[in-house]
This record gives sequence, C-alpha cells and structure tokens, in this order.
Amino acid sequence: MWAYAASVLYPAQALRHALGLSAAIDIQPPGIESGHGLGVRFSRGKPSPVLLAPADESGHEHLVGEFDRMAEVYAEFVRPFSRPIFGEALTVIERFLPPDGRALDLGCGPGTELRQVAQLVPHGEVVGVDLAAGMVEAADRAARAAGLNNVAFIQADIGDLPGNFTGAFDLAYSCLAHHHYPEPAKATVEVFRCLRPGGVYCVVDAGPAWYTALSAPLAKAADPGWIGFRTPAEFEQLFREAGFERVTWCDVLPGFGVAVAQRT
Repeated sequence: MWAYAASVLYPAQALRHALGLSAAIDIQPPGIESGHGLGVRFSRGKPSPVLLAPADESGHEHLVGEFDRMAEVYAEFVRPFSRPIFGEALTVIERFLPPDGRALDLGCGPGTELRQVAQLVPHGEVVGVDLAAGMVEAADRAARAAGLNNVAFIQADIGDLPGNFTGAFDLAYSCLAHHHYPEPAKATVEVFRCLRPGGVYCVVDAGPAWYTALSAPLAKAADPGWIGFRTPAEFEQLFREAGFERVTWCDVLPGFGVAVAQRT
C-alpha cells in the first residue's frame, strides 16, 4: 500500500499538478451556482458524538471490531496512502459545495478527510457517520482539537441511516470506505434518501478493472472489513438501481477515481 503510494500515486499527483490537469465532470446540481446550501442543522447542540444504544445495533458490528481497536492510530496508518487520493478527489467534491453546504461523510473513520471538507463550508457543516464507535469518538476529539465547531459525529450503519437525515444533505461522500459496505445496494438507497433534490453522491475508491483485479487479493488479506471493489460500470449500475439518474466516473490517480451520482 505505502509502496504503491510512493512509487505511483505521489509521482502521478505531482505530474498532474505540473501539467495543470484536473478531472473533467459534466454534473452540476441546481442551486450550487448561486451558492445556496442547506446550512447548519446537525452540529448545533452536539458537543459530543451520538452513539448507538444496544437496541439500535444493526447486526454488522462484528465487521468493525478491528477498526474500533485501531481508532487512535488508524489515521497515521492510512494517511500516506489516502492523502494523495483524497487530495485529488477533493477537487471534484468541492465543486458541489457552496460555503453554506451541508455534507455527509459516510464511513468517516477518524475524520481526516472530514476536517478538510469542514474547512470548505464555513457557513455550513459536515456530519460524519461510522459504525465503529471508536472511530466516531476519535474523529470527534480530533475535530474539536482542530477548533472545528461546524461538525457532528453519529454512530450509524450506512445501510440504516437516521430518519431525520431524509433530504437533509447537499452532498454525501465516502473516501476509501465503500469497499467495506456489507450491503452496498441498501446503503446506496439510503444515501439517495438523505440527499435533497439535485444533491450529489461522491464515492472515492478504486475502480478501473485492471487495478481492482490486481489489488483485490491483497486487500482481502490485509484490509480489515474489506468486502469488494467495484468498477465504474458497476458503480453506475448500483447508482441507477437506487434511483440516481445522472452518473459519471472521474479518474483522479492511477487505479482510483470518484464515482459521482446526482439525484434529480
């Protein structure tokens, strides 16, 4: 993982910047041009993360035990690999977020990416959800230490998001988390429900068939909770079956990209 980042991802990122390249995308949700996002809602009165009660557990908790144990060190472990990928993907995501936008981070982990997105929405907010209680608590501590108050953290299964999320977000995104979803079709339907009309869903993950075929055996052996990668065509099918009508794939670095879907 780190070797691939050092030998391929960082050099490719440097070349993109040197050549002034950026991902081309033809999806533009209504309302973003005029800068009208949904603003602040969930981060008001949320001084601590909201955790699931035992009666509300989804049955997938066994999949996140390793993430709970690694919560305090996970960010440092994955950052050398995730930093260039999300750095490039953010150039796509930020196009859909006005300063008062409201974003949903799905599988937020320790909140490394969430803190970057929160800085893009000074008059909006970012809500992070993760099934691992340890990750939610670690993300909250890191965000508070960074002085961020436009954030909220909620322990939830991505396939069973809170009822008050319906139509509540301008944008939902995940970074290198989709391949951990045990029920991706159910999760995608839930994300569709949580987006306002015109809202956008961005999935940052591996995609091209050559990369997923080569890396799947290693991911299965080394990545706790890994379920499976999807190709761009498979993302498109998944999104359309959930109700999204506008779908595209943006390559950002070798092997990785952003699957983008818009609710119309």
